[in-house]
Amino acid sequence: MGTVQQIINLGLEGLLLNPTAYRDQRDSPQGLRRGFMLVVLIGLLVGVASLIGDLGEYVTQPSAATISQAVYDGLREMPWYADLSETDPDFPNQFDQIFTQVTQSIQLFNGGIGRSFGGIITTPIMLLLGWFLFSLISHPMARALGGQASFSQTMACTALAAGANLLALVQIVPFAQVAGTTLLGLIASYVAIREAHQLQPWRAFWATMIGPIILVVLFVIAACIGIFLVLGAISAAFQGGN
Repeated sequence: MGTVQQIINLGLEGLLLNPTAYRDQRDSPQGLRRGFMLVVLIGLLVGVASLIGDLGEYVTQPSAATISQAVYDGLREMPWYADLSETDPDFPNQFDQIFTQVTQSIQLFNGGIGRSFGGIITTPIMLLLGWFLFSLISHPMARALGGQASFSQTMACTALAAGANLLALVQIVPFAQVAGTTLLGLIASYVAIREAHQLQPWRAFWATMIGPIILVVLFVIAACIGIFLVLGAISAAFQGGN
């Protein structure tokens, strides 16, 4: 199946978009197993790197309570706050309620340092899930466009796209961020579909993009629903204050 070093080298070949590595994965009887190990290993490495970086941020940045209090004081000192308070005597109470709700929501989504520890487990799981779902959607599309690879060959090749996440290891440095992993991952997935199914470029492109397009549509729908819910909650808070 390969040593850890060999698996990492395989991920680097995927990161560098080496067509030979994708073809070897397609033709190897151990391709699917190596792909599984690659995705899990990269997920663990990224999770640990993110944890170390978050711990560095945690010990160097101000507490959430300090930041929240500074924002609260700053908003109350603005001219519009005084104007609204004079117009509506109950506005300060309404403002405090809304500010508390928003602060609690941000803290809930932020998750704190506990989320970083959980990331060691959730990151590999999410990468595995994304790998499987992408292959599940792109494989029948590639076959419909003339591809010849089996599902296991598709998964063996698309696992190399996880190599793009090696760039996320930069998160081990506190406050460091990396951009472009999603785009590079899509490019690597395109190479994987093209080499696995031996498709012409445009056919490989559409087989690759069908999954992300579906995800974007679902995300837009979910975002619209979320916006309506937030606006409804804010409106209810104002009406409740009156």
